[in-house]
Amino acid sequence: MRTILLAMSILFLSANLRAEKTTISFKTNAICGMCIDRIEDACYALQGVKNVDIDLETKMILVTFNDSKTSEESIKMVIADAGYMAGNFAPNPIVQESLPGCCGGKQGEKAGCSASEGKK
Repeated sequence: MRTILLAMSILFLSANLRAEKTTISFKTNAICGMCIDRIEDACYALQGVKNVDIDLETKMILVTFNDSKTSEESIKMVIADAGYMAGNFAPNPIVQESLPGCCGGKQGEKAGCSASEGKK
C-alpha cells in the first residue's frame, strides 16, 4: 500500500512539474480602459491565466498562462466572445455591436469612456 501511495505521489508531482507557464502575444482592437477591463475579465475567468497585459498604443495583448490548464486557442476564443479581435480570431459581431460606442459598438456614447484616462 505504501508503495502505491508513493508511486501516486511521484506521478502527481511529476505531472505538476511539467506544467509550463507560457506567454503569448497577439493583436487586438481594444481602444480604451473599458476594453481592457472586459478583456481582462474574460481572460481571468479561465483557469490557469496568470497575467494579462494590454498595450493600447501598440494594440498588443500579452497573456501568461499555465498551459496544462488552458490554451492559446481558449484565451483567444474568450476575447473574441467578449467582442474583441484576438489575433486571427474575429470578434463576436453580436457582442461587438452591443459594446459602448467608444469601444467599437454602435450603441452608447463616448461619455463615461475611460480612454481619456490613458489606462494601459
